Amino acid sequence: MARKSSTPATPPPAAINHSTATPAQSSELTFRRQPPFLMWYDDNPKTPVTQKIAAAINAYKARFPGVEPTLVLVNEAEVIPIEGITVRGMVTVNRHTYWVGQI
Repeated sequence: MARKSSTPATPPPAAINHSTATPAQSSELTFRRQPPFLMWYDDNPKTPVTQKIAAAINAYKARFPGVEPTLVLVNEAEVIPIEGITVRGMVTVNRHTYWVGQI
């Protein structure tokens, strides 16, 4: 025989209808929007990494006007210092791939 739970069933968060939420409920349902990231891929062996990252940053600025990037995620083998931008090496980022966004 199946055992009944003593806790009431609640719908998963995705099943909550946000359009019918009351003001008290809507403050509980708000979340912080993450800044956008842009993935840039350039495997040209003749282009230095600094130019690839600069091109990725320019593409980010063109795609998201008014948003300044502060972070670039790169492969650990491609970490270089860039003034005004945090360049962070990540094992999970493939070579020649650059994720531009904000901290």
